[in-house]
Amino acid sequence: MSYHIQKFIKNLMSYLYSMNKSITSILILLVLFSNFGALIVAPEEGTKNLMPQVSLDYATEATPNQELKVTVKVKNTVNDVMWDTLAYIDEDSMTKEAKAAFQVIEGKKLFPVRMDPEQESSVILVVKVTTKALSGEYLLPIVVATGIGGCREGCEPSLLTVFSTIKIKRNDPLITLEFDRYQIDIEQGVCEVELVVPYLPNIPFRISNINNTESAYNLKMTVVQDTPMVKGIIDPPVNQSVLPPGGQITGSLYIRASYEAPIGTQVIRVRLIYSDKYGADYDMFREISATVKNVGKNFYDQGRLYYDACDYENAKISLLQAREIYQENNNILVVQEIDKLIKRMEANDKFMQGQNKFFTGDLKNAVSYYSEAKALYTEINDCQSVQLCEDAMNAANRPLGGILGGVSGSGGESLTTFSIHTIIEILLAIIVAILLIILIRGKGGSGGRTFNIKGKVSRPSQQQNIRPSQQPISRSSIEPIKPIKK
Repeated sequence: MSYHIQKFIKNLMSYLYSMNKSITSILILLVLFSNFGALIVAPEEGTKNLMPQVSLDYATEATPNQELKVTVKVKNTVNDVMWDTLAYIDEDSMTKEAKAAFQVIEGKKLFPVRMDPEQESSVILVVKVTTKALSGEYLLPIVVATGIGGCREGCEPSLLTVFSTIKIKRNDPLITLEFDRYQIDIEQGVCEVELVVPYLPNIPFRISNINNTESAYNLKMTVVQDTPMVKGIIDPPVNQSVLPPGGQITGSLYIRASYEAPIGTQVIRVRLIYSDKYGADYDMFREISATVKNVGKNFYDQGRLYYDACDYENAKISLLQAREIYQENNNILVVQEIDKLIKRMEANDKFMQGQNKFFTGDLKNAVSYYSEAKALYTEINDCQSVQLCEDAMNAANRPLGGILGGVSGSGGESLTTFSIHTIIEILLAIIVAILLIILIRGKGGSGGRTFNIKGKVSRPSQQQNIRPSQQPISRSSIEPIKPIKK
C-alpha cells in the first residue's frame, strides 16, 4: 500500500515539474513579444510630425463657364517651423475627364515663407468649368508641399495631397436628326432637261429639340460629301439661330444626278452643327446612299429615237414607260418633258389630218383639225406651231384655199409660213382679173356693136412698149360711130 502511494507521488511530482517548465516557457515568450511590440509601437524619442493640418473650402456644385475658388487653409501642427509652404493643383494626377472639365486659372499659390507652430494661413486657387464639361462628379487634387525644421536650409520635406469633389450640372438641348429613309434609287438625268429644286428626287428630314426646357442655338446643316455628278441639295437651307424646347425644323435633301452620272451607289453625307447656352458646339452626321440607275433614261432615249423617226406609236410606248419610272423618282421635270413630247406628237397628228382634209377639199374638217392642233401646241408653248395652225386655218377659209392646196410641213417642228402662198394667190387673182378685163373688152355683149379694128397685127416685140390702156384705138373714117339704139 505504501509502495503504491510513493510511486503515485513520484509520478505527480514529475508531471508538475514538466508543467511548470512549459508554463515558464510560455511566460518568457509573452514577455519577449510584448517588449518587441513596444519597440515597434513606441515612437522614437524626438521624431517629428510632418503632416500639417489642411482644410479646403469650395462650392461643391458648378455649371459650365463658372469660376470656382478653392480656399486652402493650412495650420502648422508639426511642432516645428514650416518653410516655403506651397499649395497647387496637381494637373498630372487629374483624370482625362477632369482635365476636359476644368481650366486652371490660378493653380499655384505660396504661403508665408515661415510658419511657426500653431500658425494658420490661407490661399485661394481658381479654376473654371469649361463649356464642354459633362455632367458628373470630378476630383480636383490639391497638394500642400512644405519644409519642416528649425533651419530653412536643412528642413525635412513634407507633401500632403487632399482632394476636392466637385459636381458639375448642365442642361443640354437634345437634338435629333431623322430622315424618312437612308437609301434612294435615282435615275440619270436627260440632257434636254436642267434638273433643279424642287423637281428632283428627295428625302424629307426633321430636326427636333426633344428637351422641354433648353434651347439649341446656331443650327446649320450642310452637305459635306457628294460628287459633281450626284449632288445633294438641302432645301430650304437650315441656318437657324434658335430652336426652342420642343421645336422642329423640316426640309428635304434633294439629289440631282446628271445625265453623265456613273451607274452605281454614291454616298451623300450631311452634317448638322449647333451649340447650347454655354457655348459648347455639337455636331452629328448622317449618310444617304443614292443608287444611280439608267432604266428610265434608256426608255426615254429610245422614245426620242422613235419620235425623230415619226414613229409616234412606238415613241409613246417607250416614253410612257420612262414616265412611270421618273414619276416614282419624283423627277417632275423629266415627267413634264415627256408629257410635252407626247402632246407634241398628238398635235402633229392632228395637224397632218388637217392637211389631208385640206388637200381633199374638205375645208370644214381641215379647220377643225387645225384648231385642235393649235390648242395642243398652245399647251406646250410652241408659238411657231401655233402660228402655223392659224395660217393654215386662214388659208382654208379663203375662197381659193381649195384650189391652192394646203400648207406643207412635217412633225409639228419648224414649218414654212404662208407668206409665199399668199403672194401666189394675189398674183393669180391679178392675172384672172386681167384676163376677165381682156375678155370683156375683146368681146361685146348681146345686142352690142362690134368694133372693126383694122391694121396689121404685129408681134409683141415689134409693138411699142406701152400698156394696152395707153394704145390709141384706130377707127375707119368711112364708117362713123353710131350711138346704140335703146
